[in-house]
Amino acid sequence: MALGGSAALLLTLLLAGCDRSSTDPRLGTPAQFSRSISLPDLHTQLTSGPARVDVRVMPGGLIARRVEIKGADEITRPEEIRSRVTAISVSGDQGTVTLALGGLQIGFNASTTFRPDDGKGEDGGSMALADFVARIQAELAAGGHPAVKAQRNPPTQPQAPGDAAFMSSRLKLDHEADHPVIKLNITADNLITNQTPPPDGWLKVLGLMIELRVTTDDTKLRAEMPDVEDEHEFEGFVQSVDATAGTVTLKSGTIIRIVAGTEIEGKEGEGDEHLASLADVQAALTAGKTVKAEGEGLVTVATPLTIDAIEIEFAVEEAEEVQALPPTP
Repeated sequence: MALGGSAALLLTLLLAGCDRSSTDPRLGTPAQFSRSISLPDLHTQLTSGPARVDVRVMPGGLIARRVEIKGADEITRPEEIRSRVTAISVSGDQGTVTLALGGLQIGFNASTTFRPDDGKGEDGGSMALADFVARIQAELAAGGHPAVKAQRNPPTQPQAPGDAAFMSSRLKLDHEADHPVIKLNITADNLITNQTPPPDGWLKVLGLMIELRVTTDDTKLRAEMPDVEDEHEFEGFVQSVDATAGTVTLKSGTIIRIVAGTEIEGKEGEGDEHLASLADVQAALTAGKTVKAEGEGLVTVATPLTIDAIEIEFAVEEAEEVQALPPTP
């Protein structure tokens, strides 16, 4: 009997140590969020049909830090680009935002909705086009680094690799976009292998050649596990942290659990405002700073809304950004 108990405990510990895993309350057993794959694995998955990829790009260049193939349910979700802005131009009710991410230009028009970075996620407010443009222009003129999250409904077929067009249906101010992100549907046509690495290959999307440096371990390739679906996106300002319990409570009342496999977006460079641990978040709150959390995870409890985070990023909001936020009702 004791031997059986020890074996069960050992199995539990081994599973808890799996990469990006947590206890799935729906199953009562540990469940992996994703697994590591090779470049040939990536090619094989893409040849089977279109797939949504989540590409995290190293700031200041076009080298992928992580590429993850998402589950089939992600194909119909909005495509998304996040990056800092270098310029904005407008004529009437249309214009373009030029991104630091490879100089990519994001279009907007009368059908685009504009939103502030108010920490309220899908429940957030809206902005007039003129206010959005004025905010970007003012930050650029002051030497700041405004950033945006651009979204659109996915096209019926994945966009051709060399086609750089991206007309945004929603543009949101986004402080966290100093870590560029591309979430796009692609096919095997977007993957180019290199016979004389480095790099090992490229993902060609929106006319950009994103380097894949797998051999040097600069780029991690992952595939979401088939049973991970219905991820819930969350966003909000942090109210409190319980490092012992591994939880973060947002001002909305939502509880985010940091589990064994949660991936916390790391800090890159001295000027990066990202926080890499719960201890860092607590220290920032103690110092009177405003911290925003954003990510996605699996809902485990409806009331209060409790989410096991698959991935999460914490960032300190700059003072001028906090002052620009609309009052909380």
